[in-house]
Amino acid sequence: MPTLVPALHPATVARASDLCEYLDAAAAAGFQAADFDMTLAHALQERDGRDAVIEAFASRGVRAGGWGSGAPVVGSDAEFMQGLEQAAAFAELGAALGARAAAVVVPNRTYAPRGEALDALALRMGDLADAAAAAGVALSLEFIGPNLWPERPHELFCGIRGTLDLIERIGRVNVGVLFDTYHFHCGDSTLDDIRLAGRAINHVHLNDAPPGDPAGFDDSVRRLPGDGVIDLAAVTAALDAAGYAGPGGVEIFDDALRAAPIAEGAARVAAACRRTFGAL
Repeated sequence: MPTLVPALHPATVARASDLCEYLDAAAAAGFQAADFDMTLAHALQERDGRDAVIEAFASRGVRAGGWGSGAPVVGSDAEFMQGLEQAAAFAELGAALGARAAAVVVPNRTYAPRGEALDALALRMGDLADAAAAAGVALSLEFIGPNLWPERPHELFCGIRGTLDLIERIGRVNVGVLFDTYHFHCGDSTLDDIRLAGRAINHVHLNDAPPGDPAGFDDSVRRLPGDGVIDLAAVTAALDAAGYAGPGGVEIFDDALRAAPIAEGAARVAAACRRTFGAL
């Protein structure tokens, strides 16, 4: 039986006013795990203390999944240094929640030539990985499949093998791959690459894609699991063979779903997961 656990993702549903509203929706829909907006978790900690954040998850029976690292790896040095301080605070709270992976988006096109861009990313991600390691958590690098930045002249990479190469450049043991089924579909990876990555895959996003040529896709066409053409049974089997055990946040960007009340949106996501994966 696959060890992947379908999870709610905050980007998929209406934005919650606070962490508890979001977790209430996840729990009511039957999710056992949820990726979460760390800014909401940190705001609750600032107001009521860290134990209140831990209790918010525990009392609802929802496992804390992944979160955004909080540091922009592309941008000015000042922006990165400010974000690095925030990322360290986020990592401490993530560790207290038993969560394990802070997500970092790696663009697949850059303004700088490939080698120069990889060197710059490796340096910044090394600093970010060190901040995460101090709290006992990991980074999860999300490769991007579709061409979201056509104005950038240089290709970087759009799959698992390129991500593994960047991880080798970074040279930290607490850095892994964030595997997103939509980016997998749009990128250059294969099922064998999933098995090759093995336990380097330390977080997962689940979604589906419409029929058609992925070269023309952007992020707006993502679909709920089971509503598209991705062979999710084969993908989840490969993830299981790779040894992945943990949350898979269902991340799509659908305006109609986001416009629905958050509890209704979470219920629709949960229903899709039950149809596609058999259970939550």
